Amino acid sequence: MKTILTVALLLACVGCADPMLITRPVQDEPSLFVGLASHNDPEKEVQVQHNHPMEWSEADLHTILTRLLVQGQGGIMDPLKQPRAVFSPDNISLLIPALRETFKAARSSDWVVFALWDSSPESQALEVTSGGMFLQNQRLHFILSNHRERVSSEQDGIKGIRRNPLYSLRDIKKGKLSFDPTRYMIDSRDNWMAGGYDAPASELVLDLKSLLAQNNLLRPPSADSSGGSTPAPSTQSEVGELKDEISNLKEELSRLQDLITNKAEEGSRRKNP
Repeated sequence: MKTILTVALLLACVGCADPMLITRPVQDEPSLFVGLASHNDPEKEVQVQHNHPMEWSEADLHTILTRLLVQGQGGIMDPLKQPRAVFSPDNISLLIPALRETFKAARSSDWVVFALWDSSPESQALEVTSGGMFLQNQRLHFILSNHRERVSSEQDGIKGIRRNPLYSLRDIKKGKLSFDPTRYMIDSRDNWMAGGYDAPASELVLDLKSLLAQNNLLRPPSADSSGGSTPAPSTQSEVGELKDEISNLKEELSRLQDLITNKAEEGSRRKNP
């Protein structure tokens, strides 16, 4: 209910001459923006109750950021595209220290927002990846508003995203958020927080409590050449099941070896009574 109220409140901010959603930079560089967004209206601000501030470990943030995937949707006649990592290793190196600092400074009424600008490997055009994060009821909400969208140096490209990293330049539906492994996903849905009715963001809700409890068993996914990932056993139960299966196979092999030996001895005795 709180999340629905939050989204409803933010819809009123889009397109206003005097925007009610304000963004305060924590780290502002040419290729990276990380900051805090909140309502400019105190009455609306007090209705937002997130579990901030939050102190992240570098390892936990690395686990989450490396396992976020975006699933490209092909056309009607096109096959489903392979999932790609949301962030490159360089992106993650830039984001982790900035996110740690920003989450520690966040209030319960804040969203943590980010924007990254990269050059396209194919065309060298400038591309932006932006969105936000917040914690609520032991769940991590990750919002992806833009993923490698081409921008210009004009106001709607760079300045506009810096003012509001949650705003979607185009329809993010062409890339739905996912997570590896999917067992930690509670929900994946459209988010209309600040993108307008024509361009929703994509929101992923993760079971943060379970994910952090198992983080010591999680390994970063290995991306294939198409940008996909190879899942690995990642929970104590899976590891235990694999160990039990290996043990059972060893026992079965030993039993078969004993059976072969007994059959050979029995055949030998019949030949030599």
